[in-house]
Amino acid sequence: MTLVLSVLGPVEATLDARPLALGGPRSRRVLAALLLEAGRVVPAAGLAAAVWDDPPVTAREQLQNVAAALRRLGLPVARTEAGFVLEPGRAEVDLREFARLRRAAAACADPAEIRRLLGRALELWRGPVALGGLRGRVFEAAAARLAQERLDCVERALAADLDLGRHAEACAELAGLTAEHPLRERLVELHVLALHRAGRRGEALAVFARARAQLAEGTGLDPRPELRALHARVLADDPALRWTPPAPGPTGPTPGPRQTAQHPSARHRHPTGTGPDGSAPGRAAQVPAGGGRQLPEQGTDGTGRRPAQLPAGTVAFVGREDEAAALTRGLREADGGVCVITGPPGVGKTALALRVAHALRGEFPDGQLHTDLRGADPAGAADPAEVLAAFLRGLGVDGPAVPAEPGERAALYRSLLADRRVLVVLDNAASEAQVRALLPGSPGGSAVLVTARRRLAGLERRVALELPLLDEPTALGLLGRIAGAGRVAAEPGAARELVRLCGRLPLALRIVGAELAAFPHRDLARLAARLGDERARLDVLDGVRAGLRLSYRALPGDARALLRGLALLDAPDCASWTAAAVLDRPLAAAEEALDSLVSAHLLEVAGRDGAGQSRYRMHDLVRAFGRELAAPAASAPGAGGSGDATRVVRRVLACWVALAREGRRAHQGLDYPGLGGRTAARVPDPAVLAGPRAEPVRWLGAERDALVATVRQAGRVDPYACWELAAAGEYVFDLRSDLAGWQAVQEAGLTAARSAGDRTGEAVMLVGLGRLRTCREEWGAAGEMLAEGEALFEELGDAHGAAYAGWLLSYLDRVQGRLAEAERRCRRIAPVFEAAGDHYGHAHALRGIGQVLFARGETGRALPVLREALAVAGAGGAAWPRMCMLRWVADAQRVLGRLAEAEAGFGEILAFTVGSGDLAGQSAARIGLGRIALARSDTAAALHHLWEADGLGRRSGQSLVRALAVPPLARALLTSGDAAGARALLEEALASCRRMDARPLLAQLESALAEVPA
Repeated sequence: MTLVLSVLGPVEATLDARPLALGGPRSRRVLAALLLEAGRVVPAAGLAAAVWDDPPVTAREQLQNVAAALRRLGLPVARTEAGFVLEPGRAEVDLREFARLRRAAAACADPAEIRRLLGRALELWRGPVALGGLRGRVFEAAAARLAQERLDCVERALAADLDLGRHAEACAELAGLTAEHPLRERLVELHVLALHRAGRRGEALAVFARARAQLAEGTGLDPRPELRALHARVLADDPALRWTPPAPGPTGPTPGPRQTAQHPSARHRHPTGTGPDGSAPGRAAQVPAGGGRQLPEQGTDGTGRRPAQLPAGTVAFVGREDEAAALTRGLREADGGVCVITGPPGVGKTALALRVAHALRGEFPDGQLHTDLRGADPAGAADPAEVLAAFLRGLGVDGPAVPAEPGERAALYRSLLADRRVLVVLDNAASEAQVRALLPGSPGGSAVLVTARRRLAGLERRVALELPLLDEPTALGLLGRIAGAGRVAAEPGAARELVRLCGRLPLALRIVGAELAAFPHRDLARLAARLGDERARLDVLDGVRAGLRLSYRALPGDARALLRGLALLDAPDCASWTAAAVLDRPLAAAEEALDSLVSAHLLEVAGRDGAGQSRYRMHDLVRAFGRELAAPAASAPGAGGSGDATRVVRRVLACWVALAREGRRAHQGLDYPGLGGRTAARVPDPAVLAGPRAEPVRWLGAERDALVATVRQAGRVDPYACWELAAAGEYVFDLRSDLAGWQAVQEAGLTAARSAGDRTGEAVMLVGLGRLRTCREEWGAAGEMLAEGEALFEELGDAHGAAYAGWLLSYLDRVQGRLAEAERRCRRIAPVFEAAGDHYGHAHALRGIGQVLFARGETGRALPVLREALAVAGAGGAAWPRMCMLRWVADAQRVLGRLAEAEAGFGEILAFTVGSGDLAGQSAARIGLGRIALARSDTAAALHHLWEADGLGRRSGQSLVRALAVPPLARALLTSGDAAGARALLEEALASCRRMDARPLLAQLESALAEVPA
C-alpha cells in the first residue's frame, strides 16, 4: 500500500490514491504540524501552540484523541513520553521529497539535470499556498518559508534554462516575476542578462534603471555590487556576456535524503554567470520562471512602455479546449480584427479570455492591455475616454501628457499601436460603441479580445463565440478541482445534484466548491439539500444567486454587513480602512470581515498598492447581489447591518475627507484654505490615520482611482463632502502632474457646490481649477478663474481664501513679467496668512517677494527674505513647504558664489522629491546642481544633471518646467562644443515660451540664443 502525505497545497493524505477522511479542521492542523517536523518528536505544548492560538485546558487530551483517530486511518502517528511524532517510514511525504530534489539540484553541475530535478520539485506543489492557507503563527510562518523556498527553486530552475541557452523564452517569465518581486535583485540580474542575450539590450538597461529606482524608493539602497557590475558590462556590450553552449560534463549523482554536499563547480559559480572575480561566464546566468504578470518595460524605441496588464488567471480551469483553440487561431491571425466571447453572467467568459491571453503573451511582444468595461451595469459602464487615458498611461504617456479631449486621446492611442503587436483585452463590454472607441485604427499586428454579456453584432468580428454552460462531466471536474476530486467521487449523486442546482455555471460552482473546501468535514448531500431551497435562487441565473446566498448565509454578521456596504460604493477597489468605515468598527475587526469575504470568494484580493495596502475588488455579480440585499437589510428591525444605504455612504465619505485632510496637513502643514469643515470628518479607528500621516503622497496616490470615483459618487450623495474631498486631495494630483485626475475631481466638486448653492465650495473649486489651468499654462483662463474665486471669497468675507487666490495670481504676474504687481500682491497677502496662522501660505507669500527681488538681480536683498520664508515654512512642521523654500534659498546661494551650501540644499531637495514623485521639484533640483557643476567647469556633470532635468520636464507635461532647464543646458552644450544642439534646444523652448507669454524666461532664452555661433 502507498501512503502519500501532502502539505505543498492543501493538507491531504491518500492511501493507494484514495483520499483519507481526515475529519475536521483540528485533525488537519495536528497532521500539518507533525508533518512539518516529520521524524522529530514535537512536545505536547508546542503542538498545542500550533493547533490553537490560545490552547484550551483540555488541549493535551484533545491531542491524544486526534492522534488516536489519525492512527486508526493508518497514519504513522505515535505518542511518546516527550510528545508526539510522525515517523513517515516508507510513506511519500511531498515536503521531504521537495527538500531532497532541491538538495540534489544543488549538488549537480549539469544544467539539464538541474532543470529536470527542479522541475520535478515544482511539480510537487498542488496549490499556490502551502498548508492550504491554515491560519496561525506556526503555519503562516512555515507557509511563508516554503513560499520563499519555492521561489528560490523557480529562480534556480530558470537559471538552468539560461545556462541551456533558453534566454529568449525566459524573458517573459522574468518580467512577470520581477513585477511581483521588484526588490529581489537576483531576479533583476537574471532578467537583465536574459534580455541582453536575447538581443534586447536597450530593454535590459531599462529594466536595470527601473529596478534601481524601485530599490531607492522601497529601501533607500543602491543595487548590490553584482547587479551594478552586470549593468556596466551590458552598457559596454561586453562580448563575454554572450551565451556559449556548456561543455559536456558529468551529471553527478542524485543524492539521497542524507546527501547534502554541493558539487564544487556549483558551489563557486557566481549567480550572474560570472566567476568569483567578475570574469566572463562560460554560460548564461539563470532566470526565474513562474508566469504571473509581465512588468511594463521600456519600448525599444524609447518612447513607450511595454504594458503587461493582464490580471492573474484562475488556477482551477477545466474544459473549453475547442473555444480556446478557436480564439487562439483568431488572435494569431487578427490583422486588426476582433474576437468576441459572449454568454450569460458567470459562464466563464473572463476566465477563458485570460487563459487564452496569458498563453499568447509571448506572441504579442509589445505588451498586453486590459480593462474591465463594467458593462454589467449600463449606468456604471466605463467611459471609453477614461479607459483611453489609462491605456495611454500604460503605454508610457505620463500624467498631463494624456490629452484632455477624447478624440485626441483616441488618435494618440491609435498612433502608439500602429506597427506594434499588442494584445488588447476588453472585459465585460457594454456596447459596440464602447468597444469601437478602443480599437486600433488600422489592420496590423495588434489583436483585440472582448467579453460581453450580450452579442455585439455591430462589430466586425473575426471570431464570435457564444459560450455555453459547462456540460455535466466538465462541471463535475471543476467542482472536483476546487473541493477535492476524492469528495466528488465519494458522493457522485450529491455532486451531480450540486452541479444541477448551480446551473452548471462556473461562478456558482466556484463559490460552492470554495464552501466545501473551507469545511472539509461537511458532506456534499447536506450542502445540496441546503441549496435546494428554490426561494434562495436567482430567477434567471439561479445557480449564481444560490451560490452567493449560500456563502452569504454562512458569513459572520460583520462580513454580511460589509458585503452590503461595499456593494454600495462606486470605487473600483478598496483598502481595509474603507471596510472599517463601512462597518464603523476598528481596523482589526474590518480586516477579519474582509478575510471572511475573501475566503468565501465574495471578494478578491487585487494585489498590493503603492502604499503597501492590500486592495480588495468585488465582482460585479456579487456587487449587484450586495446592493439587492442592502436596502431591506438596512431597514429591517434588528438587522444588525451597517444602517441605511445613504448613511453607510456618508460614513465612508466622512472617513475619506478625514484621511485626505490628514494627508494634506502632513504634506503641507494645513487644511486647504476655505475648508469650513461642513463634513463631519471622522475615522472609525485612529490606526487608519497612519498611512496619510506617514506617507501622504504615496498613500493618496495609491488611492487615486478610488478617490476619483468617490468624489463623483459624493456629488450625488453629499455635495459638501464632494467639494471638500476634491479640495483636500488636490495636492497629490498636483505633485504627480496628474492633470486629468485633477480636472475630474475639481469639476465634479464645482458642479456639486453650485448645485447646492454653496458659495464657499464654489470659490474653493474655482481657485483649484485656476491652479490646474496655471499648471497647464492656460494662463488667460487661469487668471479669470482665480480672479472670480478671489472675488467670491472677498464677498463672503473670507480673507484667508482670497489670499490663497491672490498668491496664485501673483505667480501669474511674475511669470508673465509683471514683477511690480506680483510684489504688491505678495506684500498684501503675507500678513493675512500670518494672522490666519497659515505657515504654508505665509512662506509662499514671502517667497514670492524674494523671487521678484531675485528676478530683478537683487540677490543680496532676496536671500534674507527667502531665508525668512524657509524658517516660516519649517515652523509649520511639514517637509514639503520647506523644500519649496529651500530651492530658492539654494539658488540665491549659488548666484552669490556659495556653491557648497547651494549644493547641499539642492541635494536635499532631490532626495525628497524623488521619494514623493514630484517631477517639477526633481527638475528644479537637477537644474540647480547642473548650474553648480557649470560654475565649477565640470561640463560632464552639468550635462548629466541638465539632461535629467530636461527629461523630467518632458514627463511632467508642463512646458514651463522643461523650458527652465534649457538656458543652462544650452550653455553646457556650447561648452562641450555642440553649438547645433544648443541652438535647436533654444529655438524649441523659445517657440513654447512665446505661446505661453512667459516674458522673463523668454528674455533669458533670446539672450542665450544670441550667444550661439551661427
